[in-house]
This record gives sequence, structure tokens and C-alpha cells, in this order.
Amino acid sequence: MYVTYMTTLQALRDYGKLCKDDRVLVIGASGGCGTAGIHIAKSMGAKEIVGVCSGKNEDFVKSLGATDVIDYTKQTIKDYCLDKSGVIDPALQFDVIYDAATNSGAGEDYKDISMELLRPASPEKKHGQYVAINGSPSMWVRLFTIGFKPNQHLMHTNNSPEDLQYLAKLVDDGWTSPDGVQEFLKPVIAEELPFTAESVDKGFDLLKSRRAKGKIVFKMD
Repeated sequence: MYVTYMTTLQALRDYGKLCKDDRVLVIGASGGCGTAGIHIAKSMGAKEIVGVCSGKNEDFVKSLGATDVIDYTKQTIKDYCLDKSGVIDPALQFDVIYDAATNSGAGEDYKDISMELLRPASPEKKHGQYVAINGSPSMWVRLFTIGFKPNQHLMHTNNSPEDLQYLAKLVDDGWTSPDGVQEFLKPVIAEELPFTAESVDKGFDLLKSRRAKGKIVFKMD
């Protein structure tokens, strides 16, 4: 929780400038930071949360609070946002795109297509923000050279006792949803394993398989 949820909180709040009633895209929605992204976006009052995952994880991602799911095995995130004439529908653009998948081990790179799907600035709304936690190779080059283009961010987590306390409060006290339901932050655990050499190997195999839903936890006795 310390890593995934603090990373996600800072990504959405500090880099994404997420506001109440925003429309959010979470790429890699069934993984550790992706599940955290759905939870934190809900707690911050996002109106729509679209998760990107494989179809087999659609029900799981919706159970976390996603209002819709893009099955990346069947359509691209750009295809999802096109109208009948093949043009990006402004109503389907996003205020925040939280990318927890790019450069995570299988050659994914969502940056360029994501930039097309950000909501442009208007008198009523800020410009949409793209926030990556791993980042494409080009973003790493920019980090150490000329800096980033507007509205795109490669985030770095800052250790913050205050943020950890804030997250603990969401676990203990929760928040009230727009329909008046009290909800609580409950991290998703893919598997809990004993801290042994064999289990560590098993845990890393599961992590590398890219099939873990949530986080892998080692129990320290």
C-alpha cells in the first residue's frame, strides 16, 4: 500500500490535478497501481473512470468502481474514443490519463495516443493531463535533457508521512460516494506468500507473468 497507493495519490492529485467530476482513464487497471488508481479516483470524486485491461478482467475492474472498461485485446483506447465518422469525440476525451502500463515489460507505449485523448483547455476546464509511472523511453530521455512537453508527466513518488496518514484515514474512515454510500479504501491483494526463497521465486514469477490482479504480498513472520 505504501508504494502503490502513495504513488497513485501523488500521480492523480499533484501531477494530474484531478478534480471532482473529472473523467479519468486508468491504463493497466487490473494491476497494483491500476487498482489503486480506480480507488483513489473514486475517493477524489471522479465522475467517470474508464479502465484499460484484458476482457477476462473486465468484471473485476468494474467491481472496483470503473464505470466502463476498454478491452485492449479488442480495441485501442483511441478507437474507444472515436465517433461514427472516425473522429475523436470531445465528450469521450479525458481530464486525467493515469498510465500504469507503458514500459512495464511487454513493449507497451501509450504516451502518444494518450496525448490525443486529453481534453483541451476551456473556460470551464483545465487541459487534460497525462501521468505515467514508468514512462516511455522518450520520456526518460526528456527527463534528463530538455524536459517534458506541456500536460505530460513522468511522476516520481515522494515519501510523505502526511500522505500515508491520509491513505490510512481512507482505510479507516472512508469517504461518502455521490449516492450517499460510505466507501472504504481496501487494497487488492493478488496473493499473500510466506517470506521464503521458494515463495519469493513464486511471487516474482507471478509478477513477471503479468497476470497478477492487485499486489503480491510477502508475510514477514
